[in-house]
Parts: sequence; C-alpha cells; structure tokens
Amino acid sequence: MATYRLPRVLNEVIRSHQDRFIRPVQPKNGVGAFVFPCRKLVFNYCERSGSSKSMMEYLQKEATRFATENPQIEVIVQPRPSKHPIVRAFYANGEQKTKCVRRCSVSEIPEVVKSLRDHSGHKLQRWNRYVISDTPSVRGIYSPFHDKAVYSISDLKTKK
Repeated sequence: MATYRLPRVLNEVIRSHQDRFIRPVQPKNGVGAFVFPCRKLVFNYCERSGSSKSMMEYLQKEATRFATENPQIEVIVQPRPSKHPIVRAFYANGEQKTKCVRRCSVSEIPEVVKSLRDHSGHKLQRWNRYVISDTPSVRGIYSPFHDKAVYSISDLKTKK
C-alpha cells in the first residue's frame, strides 16, 4: 500500500488551523494548583483627616507584616486627599469590593482586611436548592426516611 505525504506547506496550514480552535487554558483550582481569588488590595487614606488616623497607624505597624505573610496578593498604599479611608480588593474573576474603615479602630482594620482577602469575589446570591451539583442524581437527595423498612432498637439487640 502506498503512503501519500502532504506537502510541507499544506501541513503547516492544517496545523495553524487546528491551533485556532484550541481554547486558551484558564488557571483553575484543582488537585495540582490553587489560584488565590484575591489579586490586589489597595489601601487609600488621607494624610490630614482625623478619620484616617487609625488607618495610618495600621499601615505603619501591621501592613508590612500582612504583605510578607501574603506574597500572592499585591498590596498598594495610595493617599486619597480629602476622602475617608477605604480598603479596596480586586479579585481574579474581575470583581472588586470596597470597605470604608473610617470608624474602625486599629484592632478592627485587620479583621476587615482579612474578610476582603478571604472573600471569593463572587456576588452574594440566595441558593434555592440544598445541593448544588453539575451532575444531579436521578434518585434525588438521599434521606433515611426514604427507606421502607422500619427498625426499632429492640430489633438491633441480640436475642439470647
């Protein structure tokens, strides 16, 4: 049986056509990798206002420790004149979340920063179903009340 070879130019055209239909791979959480949802935290404060006093104290004392403990998050400190202090978080899915910390004490700001860091970035929504699955079961959710046989404690004891 004779084999037929395509010309080299035609092989390159076919290969380039195949590459067009291959989707680019997005990083996903799974067995081999973990993509942190929070990409960047921006701390905005005013240098002269009294509402930013606790934010400036937090930035001087604890912000460097937070940045070294979380190297996967980009930490940016920006002055924002004549405005209240805020912490803005940017997430991997393109969303952002902002929290105002004008009435927070120095001990409360790390809690706000931690909540922004640990948030997934998705909008909060109400779930109407108890189980969320890509492949729902044909039988439905298992419940012990679906079993027709009724057992009592006396049946479980061994009889002498």
